[in-house]
This record gives sequence, C-alpha cells and structure tokens, in this order.
Amino acid sequence: MSDWFPELARQEIERQAGFALVDVFDELPSTSDHALANLATYSQQLPALVVARKQTQGRGRGSRSWFAGEGALTFTAMLGTKDTPIEPHHWPRCSLIAGVAMCQALEGISQSDRFQLKWPNDVYLAGRKVCGILVEKRDAAEPVLCIGIGVNVNNSLEHAPSDVQQRAIALTDITGQQHFLPEILLDFLIRFQSLCQQNVESLANLLPYWRDHCLLTGRHVETRQAEQTIEGECGGIDATGALLIETSAGQLPIVSGEIVRW
Repeated sequence: MSDWFPELARQEIERQAGFALVDVFDELPSTSDHALANLATYSQQLPALVVARKQTQGRGRGSRSWFAGEGALTFTAMLGTKDTPIEPHHWPRCSLIAGVAMCQALEGISQSDRFQLKWPNDVYLAGRKVCGILVEKRDAAEPVLCIGIGVNVNNSLEHAPSDVQQRAIALTDITGQQHFLPEILLDFLIRFQSLCQQNVESLANLLPYWRDHCLLTGRHVETRQAEQTIEGECGGIDATGALLIETSAGQLPIVSGEIVRW
C-alpha cells in the first residue's frame, strides 16, 4: 500500500463495506478491463474491488474513453448474486443507483448544491461532468455485476485545454482542497449498498432525489438506440429507471440507448 491508499483504508473498506478483497494498483490501463480479464479469479472472492491510482485507458459507454489523470478516483466493484438484494434481471437498475450514490457521496464531502445527474448515471458539477459510471454484467461461475467508476477528484482541470474545461471538472476545482480518495470510495460503497436495499422492488424511493437533481428535465433531448432516434422534452425518470420523453406522439419511456443531444 502507499500514502494515497494506506493499508488501514483497505482494511476499513473490507470491514465496513464487507468486501472480501480490495486489490490496489499504482497504475492500470483500465480497472474494468483488469477486473473482467481476471474475473474467474475474482469471482472466487466476491465482493471484490479493483482500485488504481492512475488509469491510462479507461472505458466509457460504447467506444468512448475515460482518461483520468493522477488524483482521480478510479475503481471497479464486482458483486455476485449474494452481494446485492436486487435480482440479476433487474441489475440495470443498479446503474441509476450507482449514480445517485456517488452524487450523494460527493455532495456530502463538498457541501455543494451544484451536483446533478444525467441519465442514466453521469454525475455533473456546476454543469460539467465530474463522474462517469459503466455498469456491466458478466457470467463466471455465477452472474457478476461489474461497476466501473471514474471520478475527477484531485486531478484539477484548471489548466486543461478550454474545450476540456467546458465539459469536465474536478471536485478540487470547486472546493479548493485535496480530498482523501479512500474516504470517498467507502462512502460511495456504503451508500450504494443502502440504496440497493431501499430499491429492491423499484426505483420509487429514488425518484424524489432524482427529481431534484435531474440535469435533463425540461430540456429538449435526442436519444438514439441502434438506428432509432427519439427526441422531445425530458420529463425525468419513472420507477423503472426509464427516461421519460414527451414527443408529438405522447410520452415515451426510454429504457436504453444514448443521449446524443441535449
């Protein structure tokens, strides 16, 4: 272990969040790629966590990349069927739960009211992206839920190119402080577990928070799934996690796809 992630922090995550394994690396191309490449091994020690001080080839949704400099929080949590009360066929719900859990964790640490959620799980701060989340389901000996997260925390974007500054931000750019990454990680894990318990049947308990933090509500958005494009005014989400779009043909729930314009 090192100063950025001391041994005591690893032990506290194992104890308080109930993880069987916390695997910490100085650098990885991608925590999710590493987790999936070694899934057969990790699946014997679930729930497991892969954390990297620096990630050089992080993955976002689709073909997107997530490049996180030193000072970012990058990790992938692997959960089996016994590690979450939500049934595997409802695991897409965990994508939205993870977004809310991280948004709440960052709010609590920064005491800022400028956080918002962009469906399904991106976290925005002051109108710019601060956290990206990629949720994937894989089958090993049993189904495994892999939650890959990158958060701009101490990797200030103050001196980044202007186009990067327009779309991304780091927590330290708002707080003016350096933050202890394991503390944010542990807070997220505990919140995620609690929210899963609260939203076993549906996401109804999540709706009030989402309503208050939705980046897209009232905006004209365009979504795309395969070759189908749907556009209209966003009306938030429903208890299944679907994005609600008011179109000329009425309200349509979008359960998957990509927001290409907003």
